[in-house]
Amino acid sequence: MKLRSLRRCMLAFISGCTLLAASCSLFPTPASPNRQATAQYSTSEQLAQIDFGRQATFARCIPPACPTRTPKTLALETPDQSASPVVASTPAVPSAPAPAKEVSRTLTLHFGLGSAKLSIAARTELRGALPDLKSARRITIIGRTDNTGPLAFNESLALARALMVRDHLLKTYPTLTPALTIKAQGGCCFIAPNDTKAGRTQNRRVEVVFEMNEGLPP
Repeated sequence: MKLRSLRRCMLAFISGCTLLAASCSLFPTPASPNRQATAQYSTSEQLAQIDFGRQATFARCIPPACPTRTPKTLALETPDQSASPVVASTPAVPSAPAPAKEVSRTLTLHFGLGSAKLSIAARTELRGALPDLKSARRITIIGRTDNTGPLAFNESLALARALMVRDHLLKTYPTLTPALTIKAQGGCCFIAPNDTKAGRTQNRRVEVVFEMNEGLPP
């Protein structure tokens, strides 16, 4: 009976040890302080820059002993509100003046048969045209004849009539000299038939052509 009791005690002890071993395996074994420090050191270790420029060096450090990183930013320029904006202005290009339009006028003076003398009617017409003649840019005096007589005589008569008109104008307004031009054509340019007296009267003439720029004062 003692042997049986002893066996029961041994079995109970072995069972207790077994249960104790199983319960111990359910809980992790706490790490030693040195091991924790070593693991923490290896995971939090950082590389830090010491000093700046050519004196800069690098070393390992453990937070919070590591230097704090400063973020680098660029300063934004604030526009000056007090300054008024500069607006580029395009200079006005002056327009070229339109060329003056030439205005031409012809004054016709009639002469007697074979004569270069100015009639009263011709002098009156010249006097009325003087305001325009004084502002003219160019004045052309052209002597004409009919077909009566030799051509050489008609040519000289045409010139004598033109010179008579020129001399009359210069006697009144000598400043017209630069603008005056003389021409003589006695054998052409008839404005009427020469087979009638009225036609020949129309052909015996001096044409005073004066040109001026439109818009000029008289």
